[in-house]
Amino acid sequence: MEKKYLKYLIVLPIFLFIGLSLFFFIYSSPEKFIGFIGVSNAYALIFILATLGGMTTFSGIPYHLILITMATGGLNPLLLGLATSFGVMLGDSTSYYIGYQGRIIAPPRWHGFFEKIYNFGLKYPKLLPFFFFIYGSFMPFSNDFIVISMGLARYPFWRLMIPLGLGNLVFNIGLSYLSIYAYNFVQFYFRL
Repeated sequence: MEKKYLKYLIVLPIFLFIGLSLFFFIYSSPEKFIGFIGVSNAYALIFILATLGGMTTFSGIPYHLILITMATGGLNPLLLGLATSFGVMLGDSTSYYIGYQGRIIAPPRWHGFFEKIYNFGLKYPKLLPFFFFIYGSFMPFSNDFIVISMGLARYPFWRLMIPLGLGNLVFNIGLSYLSIYAYNFVQFYFRL
């Protein structure tokens, strides 16, 4: 009987967070959100959320929504993109480390596959970093699959993180600017 209630107790914070977020976004504005947390705290908050988002495997931490809210609230899109990208890179570094150390417990039959990835990276040294940059620039999905896989393959850390981080920088700055223009468009055309 207690396990039944424990299951609901675990799901309750998620629904509570979603409900409070919806309530806030329906009855408030991005400007009020920035006023509530403060400008200097906003950059630290997005950095922490992005770090947690990059740290947790296939996370559900919605730092993109907070980034959009902060950008439409009037914060500098370049600084938001930088703070978010550095946070994601820091979080992805832990995922890479988990993958790197996880090779020890990976089944030996997988090692051949990881060696093929590593050798492909050596054979075409510019192709994988280009792919990492493109993925980081255009995909709003988690980097965990790539980062953990490259850690398992023992692909060099900086040859992965620099292009992926630059791609994340392009994505997050672009998302900030796009959200500002979309917010202004909606305000201009749908005001009566």
